[in-house]
Amino acid sequence: MNAELEKMLTDYVVLAQREPAILGAWKFGSISRGMDDALSDIDLVLLIDGSCFSQADDLTESILERVCESIILRWEEDFNSGAVHNNGYLIQTPSSLSHFDLFLLNQDQIDNPMCRIHYTGLKEEHILFDRHEAVKGLCNISPAGKLWQADRNRLVRTYLYHFAMSAKYLLRQDYFKLYSVLHTLYEAHASLLLTEYDAIPWGGPQNKLHYIPLEKQAHLKRYVCLEN
Repeated sequence: MNAELEKMLTDYVVLAQREPAILGAWKFGSISRGMDDALSDIDLVLLIDGSCFSQADDLTESILERVCESIILRWEEDFNSGAVHNNGYLIQTPSSLSHFDLFLLNQDQIDNPMCRIHYTGLKEEHILFDRHEAVKGLCNISPAGKLWQADRNRLVRTYLYHFAMSAKYLLRQDYFKLYSVLHTLYEAHASLLLTEYDAIPWGGPQNKLHYIPLEKQAHLKRYVCLEN
């Protein structure tokens, strides 16, 4: 993460601590794993008092408005619910455009599966502030995560079926349908590799694929780009 975003994160947490409705905050994503670089954005989880959750979007966005140059837009995940809101922001920093992602968890529904994803593997060193040790309590019940699991037989059959289909669309030059088939081939191939090589119990497939052998990563890249 670059210095501008580091300062923005620090300033955001300072202001968030002044809001009684925000019970705590912790780092998420690459910054919590020590994997961030100069291009990384901010992933911040906020634990929200259940009685205030309906106003949480406006509250947390108003804080962001005070620490960045401007908010260009807010993008909400389709799965947002009364338990969790994942709001991604495109923001203007002093020198560029960046992303600032806020994950709001309703304390009253903290056992919801989507909430649990956001404190899987949570450790005390990830905590940025904690009112009444509410976040520390989540560390004690944090899911350990799991390695990738999928039906290999079905994945192989899925791949072979769609591979044969791709020839028809290629000969027809029906590139719109071919794109959809190639996407299915990629997903099946990636999932099959993860059943063998997954090495980390956290994160989605995009994270996990970074840990498979480089040769296998190169095979997947050929679905979307040339080697050079």
